[in-house]
Amino acid sequence: MTIANSDIQYMKPQIVSDLDGNGGRMSDVEAANGVKNNIWPDVPASERKNGSTKYRKVFIKIANADSLKLADARIFVDTPTPGGDRVVIFPGTQTDTQADVAGVAHAFYGCATLDANIPDQQGAGGATLVVNTEEGSDAIFRPGGLIRITNKTSVDDLVGTEEFLRISSTPVVWNGSTATIVLRQDAVIENVYSASNTRVSSVIEAGDIFGTTSDWQILSPAGKYGGWNGSGAVPTLLTDLRMVHSIGGCEQTWTITFSSATTFTCVGDTAGSMGGGTIHADFAPNNPAWSAPCFTLPSALFSGTWANGDVLRFKTHPAAFPIWEKRVIPPNTASLSGNKVIIGISGESE
Repeated sequence: MTIANSDIQYMKPQIVSDLDGNGGRMSDVEAANGVKNNIWPDVPASERKNGSTKYRKVFIKIANADSLKLADARIFVDTPTPGGDRVVIFPGTQTDTQADVAGVAHAFYGCATLDANIPDQQGAGGATLVVNTEEGSDAIFRPGGLIRITNKTSVDDLVGTEEFLRISSTPVVWNGSTATIVLRQDAVIENVYSASNTRVSSVIEAGDIFGTTSDWQILSPAGKYGGWNGSGAVPTLLTDLRMVHSIGGCEQTWTITFSSATTFTCVGDTAGSMGGGTIHADFAPNNPAWSAPCFTLPSALFSGTWANGDVLRFKTHPAAFPIWEKRVIPPNTASLSGNKVIIGISGESE
């Protein structure tokens, strides 16, 4: 079964506020697609008058029942906001908060409009594009970056065209909010685009999105897991182990503590106690929020001699890519009841 559009969920972080703690790990609460105020609250008149800069964190989760990875994922702002504000995005981490990202320099990603028509290139590469951004200081286009050109009405429209192309190493020239971009010689524009309905976005290259593990530890004189005794480099057998379920997986440090040679208990650093198991059966603690396992620890990888008090510890990371949205409202911005921002993602199913 391939990854379907319905498998892609936009998840809220554990804390949503305008304070330093805003963000953090992924929660179990979905930001329903296309629903008013799913990410951003309404803006009161005082905030529009005074202006503001705020942040919201979103996790793009690939909730596939077969835990398939979304390969070569690309994330972008599909359409500039119709209001007088602007929203740019940048990658986050699984645990960072507003205190970690506010006031720090970032490579921003956003959306612009085409300044002049793109005629038939007839197979030639290295084209020059002129685009109009919402704010030049955001510098959303950079040498070597990937861009998306589209004339689709909406991000998932089946009518229209889109292309992903690479900017050359030639510096992007800025004149106020207008950017002049030179594409690589091997970046050929395959379609004709009109300035009246074409958008150009800078793209976050998110790589493959799937659940992973890291930070393996073994505290045991003679116990082994995956043939590893805890000394030296962690074998790829463990780092490549596809044990995190795409629906139930979460950001967590798990501590497996042995109570005998064959039995153990499991505790997550924020999830708390998750029961226990035995080395003779796969261990798959359930995530009650999703009725799916957080991970599956294969019993076949236990070897050596485990004893009471021995510890196996590792981290799991969900099948989700965290991004931050930064919204800037200039002072004296006019109101608009239908204001919105659309974040898109594309990729190939494993």
